Amino acid sequence: MIYKDTDNKDAVLAILGKMLALAGPDKRALIERQLRIVRAGVENERASASLIDFYLKDATRTAVVHDLRLVLEDGRAAQIDHLLVHRTRRIYILETKQFAHGMKITEQGEFRRWDDKNTSWEGMPSPLARNERHALVLRQVLVSIGLGDVPVETLVLVAPDARIDRPRKFDTAQVVKADQFVERLHKSLEGAPLVSALGGLLNNALPDSIGDIAKKLVALHRPSTPDYIARFGVQREALVRAAPATSAG
Repeated sequence: MIYKDTDNKDAVLAILGKMLALAGPDKRALIERQLRIVRAGVENERASASLIDFYLKDATRTAVVHDLRLVLEDGRAAQIDHLLVHRTRRIYILETKQFAHGMKITEQGEFRRWDDKNTSWEGMPSPLARNERHALVLRQVLVSIGLGDVPVETLVLVAPDARIDRPRKFDTAQVVKADQFVERLHKSLEGAPLVSALGGLLNNALPDSIGDIAKKLVALHRPSTPDYIARFGVQREALVRAAPATSAG
């Protein structure tokens, strides 16, 4: 069952579009690149959400939360693309990544994506490390709502048609094609300890259903819009003047 859909990013895209129209030569390339990144992220997140919803929207044993942002008191935050709460009281963090021309993972665990413009591989932050940071924040949030014993696992979802160059030794099992995540989920549950796998089904002392857990996490969602105006040095007054007039009727 779906407990939260993906947040609407149209406002962010609109702001970047206006900024691009007003940008001078020194800013245009940077804003164009950021607009491409945001658009690709939105498309990939929606595509992954559609695949997840196809399999799990009517599921009674899995709660689905899309686009969840959690913030700790010390300011640390986790922007989780997709979160699953299984009936066995196991939680899965799913990070989605879009690679138009494929990705490469080195033996040292470094991630690289193909830069078609420069015809070369370029470095990128590790989505595995990002997921681990998200898991740390999530675990602290779970403790705060009395669920510190809930196991958390992470997966990185890549577009079904993306090319992945994997190393021989470095473990990349957490990186899966988006259309194969259900199979990976089942394998994870099959490998779970018996106590964990049966606990959510047989232990009547457990106070929260998967729906209760999902609702508690959704209530803690703190959306955030990046301040691209300040980042790229565009005058806010100019953006207001460029905004289309709205009709009174």
